[in-house]
Amino acid sequence: MKAFARCFVALVLSAAPLSGLAQQYYSHVGVARAVKLRILPGKTKEFFEAFAYAPKVFEAEKAAGIITSYEIFTSVNYEGPDKWDVMYVVNFKNMAALDTSADLAEPVLAKVYGSPEKRAEVVKMRAESTETVSSELVRGIQLKPLP
Repeated sequence: MKAFARCFVALVLSAAPLSGLAQQYYSHVGVARAVKLRILPGKTKEFFEAFAYAPKVFEAEKAAGIITSYEIFTSVNYEGPDKWDVMYVVNFKNMAALDTSADLAEPVLAKVYGSPEKRAEVVKMRAESTETVSSELVRGIQLKPLP
């Protein structure tokens, strides 16, 4: 019985490193934050006045190396409870870049808005004119070639 137990333990210990060699069919290539917004009724003008700062912020963050790119979309399908009007996607190089983005963005945001009062005004206007439908963090993948 002891011999069986020793063989079993040896087998388990030798197989453990092999679990790290499990085949993965893709590799991670980036991280993106996708945010879908619904413009509140009668607040379209206010939303777009506040959202006009988004490209300025994104371009400044891109120039500072905080993000790699961004895209802004509008919905063409207005059905269902998850209806959204505007979506923006911000791309980061990797999870580490995402984790440090908030700290690195503070001086960039201060420069774009010019003053804390202006920043607060724009944030307030956006909060009063939209609601967030969803905010998702997604990872890009690159498929590995077939053997």
